Amino acid sequence: MIAGLAIGIVRVSYFLFTHYVPLFTNGTWELLTTPGSEPYHPLWGPLLVFEIIGNLGAIALSALTLWQFTKKSRLAVKLAIATFAWSAVFVTTDFFVADLIPAIAAEDDASSRSELTRTLVGAVIWIPYFLLSKRVKNTFVN
Repeated sequence: MIAGLAIGIVRVSYFLFTHYVPLFTNGTWELLTTPGSEPYHPLWGPLLVFEIIGNLGAIALSALTLWQFTKKSRLAVKLAIATFAWSAVFVTTDFFVADLIPAIAAEDDASSRSELTRTLVGAVIWIPYFLLSKRVKNTFVN
């Protein structure tokens, strides 16, 4: 669990840096969000902002959860549940809203489906575990 949080922070940070920073430095943002340009769609701007905020939120929640885990705090359990719920809601919303943009809907994006499945399966496994496990109740006592 702890390794997964740490790896997730690095993975999402790397993804943001390599995919979103170039949007603002190579002119892609302007192309996608300027009415009249060929790739323009009114949802591009809100979707990209939503994705950036959602990913930053995931990083922040994961980092806070990781910190609380090291302290064996009861707050760690609540934060872990919030982290998995955040990811599940964020990835699901992103998946379906992105599909409203014809350019995205036309692609057969197996990686997005895989990410959605991985996130939902993780939430379905870990949220009940943190809610019901006696080991969790005995470990996080502060």
